[in-house]
Order: sequence, then structure tokens, then C-alpha cells
Amino acid sequence: MARKLTFALQKGGVGKTTSTVVTAEILGNIGYRVLVADFDPQGNATKMLANRSIYDFSGRTIMEAIQTGSVYGFIENLSENVSLIPAEDRLATFSRYIYTNRIDRPYSVLSRILSNVDAEFDFILIDVGPSLGDEMMNAISCVDDVIIPVDLGDLAMEAMTRFISFIDSARDRGYSHAAVAGILLTMRDARSRYEREISEGIRAVYGDLVFETEIRRRTKIKEISANGVDLSDRTMIDYVEFVAEYLKRLEDGNHDREKHERGGTTKGTAHDPTD
Repeated sequence: MARKLTFALQKGGVGKTTSTVVTAEILGNIGYRVLVADFDPQGNATKMLANRSIYDFSGRTIMEAIQTGSVYGFIENLSENVSLIPAEDRLATFSRYIYTNRIDRPYSVLSRILSNVDAEFDFILIDVGPSLGDEMMNAISCVDDVIIPVDLGDLAMEAMTRFISFIDSARDRGYSHAAVAGILLTMRDARSRYEREISEGIRAVYGDLVFETEIRRRTKIKEISANGVDLSDRTMIDYVEFVAEYLKRLEDGNHDREKHERGGTTKGTAHDPTD
């Protein structure tokens, strides 16, 4: 079974898509089979991963996969280990489609089509836009892990608090089994005293939920949208360290689960994707 995750927040400009794309490339580079499902009508993950116009994939996107009820025939193999279900702006009709056609369990549409390929990948990453609409509800209903990327500003902090409540509410209402796997601090300016104080404040409130790794603000990271991911570039080191930390959390969660099954204690964290 694939481990499913999304980098999500209802605020734009915090590094969701960049984090999705770079994480997918790193996981693929170290041998995991990775699928990225672009579920954002902007199609930025598609453009960044494929390094092509999103309209090159017209008629072969996740919207057509939803309409046919299967992702088979809509997966683009980009490299040995990284594949993509592309998106373009026709996905903006998703809400109209599910309600006009009275689709059963409309918040489970994405989960149903991705279940077809669960056994074929180790990780499935879902890129979703910055809103709390039907696309986000489908993503949250589908994934195991939500990683919240937060830039170090007041608006993102407020959005994060509300978003965690949103995830808890979706789980309490039975729409989702997702848990917040961590908070990732992004776009950090190491020279800024203000951002250092914000970082310390978030860590004081959320403790170990915040990843130790912080993604520093770098020009090369901004250029990924135009040039794609170059893992040989030293500026990728923050993301390499973040992925290692995330995998370690999964490994520790698996060990805790095994201990619990033997009658010990558990932290309640996630299982390893290769179980």
C-alpha cells in the first residue's frame, strides 16, 4: 500500500507545490516508487515535474481520470521512479462535475481512483491548491499524512491554526483518517531576527510536531518553477534533510506500532510505506 501525503494549507505562497515536487524527486532518487497526483487547476506541479506546458496534457489529465473512474491511461512516467497524473485548468470544473452528476460520496472521488494503483507505488503525493473547497476535502479524505508548510509570517500562522482545526473536524466527521505528520517551516531568512522569533514561537506551541529542518529562502528554489529540480545543486540540501527526517518519523512510528502490538506503548504515529 502506498503512503499518501499532501503538503497543504489554505494560504498560497508557502511552498506547497515546490515541497511536493522536490520531495517526490528526492524519494524517487533514493529508490522509492512515487506518483504525484496534481489536483490543482493551476497545474504548477505538472509544469515543474514535466518541464512542459500543462496544455500538452489536455485530454489526458486527472479530470479525465475522474470522469472515467480510473487513473490507468492517465499516468505519465517521467523517470524510472517518478510518475505524474497531470492537471490543467479544466480541473476547475471539478465541483460542478461531482454535484451536477450527483456523484456518490463526493469527498471520496480522488481516493477511489487512486486506490486502483495503491500497490504500484510506495508514495503518492497529492498537490492541491490553497482553498478549503472540494479539491482540498478530497485530498484530505485520501491521504494518511498532511504536512503543513508555513512561511514565517503572521498570516500563515493564523491560517495554520485554522487548518489544523479543519483537518481535525474532517476526521471527527468521518471524512478522513489523515493526521498532521508535521509542520515544515519554509522560506526562512536566516538573517531575520523577526523570523527567528516566529520560528521559536511556533516550536514553543507545537513542539515535536515541527520538523527540525527548515527550508531556507534561496533563489535556486524559486527557479524550480522555470527550470525543474536539480538534485545535484547544493541548495537542495534543506529538502534532502527534510525528507530524511520525514522518513525517520515513519520508521519510528512503525517501531512504535510493533511495540504496541507486543503490549508496549505507542506514540500513535504512522506506519512505514513499504510494509
